[in-house]
Amino acid sequence: MYKRIVAKVGTNVLSKDDGSIDASVMAHLAKQVSELKRNGAEVILVTSGAVGVGRALLMQKKGTDTVAEKQVFAAVGQIKLMSMYADLFAREGYLSAQVLATKEDFRDSQHYDNMKNCMENLLRDNVIPIVNENDVVAVAELLFTDNDELAGLIASQISADALLILTSVDGVIAGNVGDPSAAVIAEVDFSDTGSIENIEKYITPEKSESGRGGMQTKFAIAKKLSREGITTHIVNGKKEGALVGAFEGRAIGTKFLPQKKL
Repeated sequence: MYKRIVAKVGTNVLSKDDGSIDASVMAHLAKQVSELKRNGAEVILVTSGAVGVGRALLMQKKGTDTVAEKQVFAAVGQIKLMSMYADLFAREGYLSAQVLATKEDFRDSQHYDNMKNCMENLLRDNVIPIVNENDVVAVAELLFTDNDELAGLIASQISADALLILTSVDGVIAGNVGDPSAAVIAEVDFSDTGSIENIEKYITPEKSESGRGGMQTKFAIAKKLSREGITTHIVNGKKEGALVGAFEGRAIGTKFLPQKKL
C-alpha cells in the first residue's frame, strides 16, 4: 500500500508490566517490518525502550527518574536494545543501523541535511534505520515531546507515504478508553471541519506512565503530516499483525487521511 514508511513503537508496546522489555513483542515487530520490506516497502523504525532496558540491566525499580538517571539508563540500555534488534533483523536477512537524534539535529540545517542523506543512503542499501532520541546527551530544552514527535519529523524529512504509530490502545476511542463498548474511530478526514470538531472532544490530555506525549501529541502530528500529504495510522502494537494490517489497508486502528498537496 505504501512505498516509504516510518514505523514508531512506544515504550508501553515493548514493555512488560514490570517495565522490562518484552523480547517476544520485539521479535514479532522485527518479523512485521521484514515482511513489509519483502513486500517492497522502505521502512524506518523509530523505537523507544533504551531507558527501560538500561533500568532492567541495572536492576533499578521503575519510578520517577532524574535526568541524570535516565542518561545512565539510556547509555547502558541503548547498546543492548540495538543488539537485540540487530540479531532479530539478521535472522530475517536484513542489516540494521543505529541513528540517534536530538532536537538540535532538526534545527541546524547542516545536521538536518546530513541526517537526511544518511537515511536515504541506508534505505538505498536496503538497511533498516533504527532511530531513537539520544537521551544520553539530551537536556530538557532539547527533548522531543516524545518519540511520536521524532517520528513525525522524520516522516516529513524523508517524504514518507505513511507514519504508522504502534501504541498500547486500539486507536482514537469515541468514549472512555476503559469502556469496552466504546468504538474506535476508524478514519479521520482533516478537511471535514465538523467531523474534526466532533473527534477532538475524544482527544484527551492523559499520558501513559512511561511516555511524555499521549494522544494529543499523536493527533497534532497526524494533522501536520496530513497537510504534507502523509497518511498516519494509530494502531495497537500489542495485537498480532497490527503493523502489517495497517500497511495492507485493513480496518485496524485509526487512519488519518492525507490532504491533497498544494
